[in-house]
Amino acid sequence: MVLPANAFDAILPAETFMMRFFSILAALVLATTVAAAGPLDNRDGFWSEWSDGTFERAAVEKKFVIVSLQSWWCPWCHVMNRDTWANPDVRAVLKEKFIPVHVDQDSRPDISQRYERWGWPATIIFGSDGTEIVKLRGFYSPKFLIPILQETIKDPSPVDYGIPGGPERERMLVTGLTDAQRAEIVTFIDKAYDHANGGWGKSKLVDGPTLAWFLDRAKAGDKEAETRIRRSLTGMTAMIDAEVGGISQVSLKPDWSAPAREFPMFAQQAALGAYARAWAMFGDAAYRDAADRLFGFFRNTLAGPGGGFYASMGLAEGQPGVDRRQYARETGQAIQGIVAYYDATGEKTAIVLAIAAAEWALRERSLPGGGFRHAERDASGPYLADNVEMAAALLALHRSTGERKWLAAATATGGFIARTFADPKTGGFFASAARDARHLPKPIKQREDNVAATRFFALLAAYTGQARDREIAEAGMGYLASPSVLDAFAFLPDVLLAEEELRNEPVHVTIVGLRDDARSSALYAAALRYPLAYKRAEWWDKREGLLPNHDVDYPDFPEGPAAFACTRNYCSLPVTDPAAVPAQLDRLQRALSR
Repeated sequence: MVLPANAFDAILPAETFMMRFFSILAALVLATTVAAAGPLDNRDGFWSEWSDGTFERAAVEKKFVIVSLQSWWCPWCHVMNRDTWANPDVRAVLKEKFIPVHVDQDSRPDISQRYERWGWPATIIFGSDGTEIVKLRGFYSPKFLIPILQETIKDPSPVDYGIPGGPERERMLVTGLTDAQRAEIVTFIDKAYDHANGGWGKSKLVDGPTLAWFLDRAKAGDKEAETRIRRSLTGMTAMIDAEVGGISQVSLKPDWSAPAREFPMFAQQAALGAYARAWAMFGDAAYRDAADRLFGFFRNTLAGPGGGFYASMGLAEGQPGVDRRQYARETGQAIQGIVAYYDATGEKTAIVLAIAAAEWALRERSLPGGGFRHAERDASGPYLADNVEMAAALLALHRSTGERKWLAAATATGGFIARTFADPKTGGFFASAARDARHLPKPIKQREDNVAATRFFALLAAYTGQARDREIAEAGMGYLASPSVLDAFAFLPDVLLAEEELRNEPVHVTIVGLRDDARSSALYAAALRYPLAYKRAEWWDKREGLLPNHDVDYPDFPEGPAAFACTRNYCSLPVTDPAAVPAQLDRLQRALSR
């Protein structure tokens, strides 16, 4: 079909990633300029559910299915509910030929990740057989939506949006990109830097991989990267809400002065981890203050009863408030952010909160075989996102506490991910295990979760010593380095992180000493404070038996607990003073980088 001229936003042209990136943000810009209603009210029965039954009904009634993907914290979604979906003229057109379906994108990662490039709200028109006919990005008023509905009825042939990436390739074990691929990505990221205001691009997103990658570059001695990340983190403090302490996921002006009051969990995790690490690296009190405020938001606003975490918060127009649904994915993200804060600050209440969250997830969201479901009851799934976020959280807890039970839990979840989501043909990971939905195209592989899975298995391999874990990570990197990813995106700091970690050993420090010895605790705290995220920190109390990956024969040190910094080839002399641990790890890091 050919869309009306006023429906130009429906087409996704063959543009660069950054142009797509900011066009998605356009909906967020509009979202802060109008009043919005609260969460969805379906008392009139206007909306149907996403299900095979709905598509079967559409086939019987010879109707299209029109799906609105929305988010709790998205004001523009509420505006479209009020101004467009409730409009009598729109409903008159819909009544005869369409079945409207509402999907809360937070509750259905399998559907959300398929259409996340279209922003929220996203509007998708399907044929009754599941064929995608039209995909619309952001808010559409009745004036613009009605002609599209009418054109769809007249000509239901699918719009050709092209293929954003190249073909998937056969499974390959690789540890990184080619020099040309890496240079292209680095150049793109560097050009995206906003020299006038800091940050990357015109609108300012809280993007965890970008922050982490520049912190890594700064820790490695790149002074330009240090200047950029410090300026960006300083500017980003303006996005921390003075009222609640959470960070808005986006500023709609380049000078950080227009934060949208939308607080999804992924942004909170990214910011807390970045500020905590920056505090440990640079000692800037402003970064510690930012981390403290963000931790307070986790503790005071997002922490649910019994240990789990709420999904998000919205305080933009309409003020939907806290989304009190509790998902394994968001709880895993919260744990990761909070333990990063604990590692940097030693704040005891943080590790208590993180442990309680992990225990809640294991109690309330666990599946047989080490996996996790999304919610209390899942309409589909299980989903990769929940499992990879919880796996990373459990591994982070093992590192932060030295307790082996968390490594055992992380290993079990890793096994579940490998059995349930890994694609033996490509080495990538499917977004959902529900691969037989009749009304959807073939299963998708979402890039960010594939990066997270690859990075998890790379670090897990260091802790377990299992070649199988390393192989899974290298197969994941083989997928990330393929045309299906590299041809679809240009802004890829997360892929660079995965490559950097696969090509290098993690910084490895082991404390040899009794757990009930305060000197051991002080040494371990110093190891945790070392500001590299790719880090293998272990606590060997010989009463517990050998370490799970006992690849180093640590000498006895009769003078008490000691820290050893090691590579696969050699170890440092024993360190007994916590203040000396960072210098020893710096020497190790320099040796590893040669």
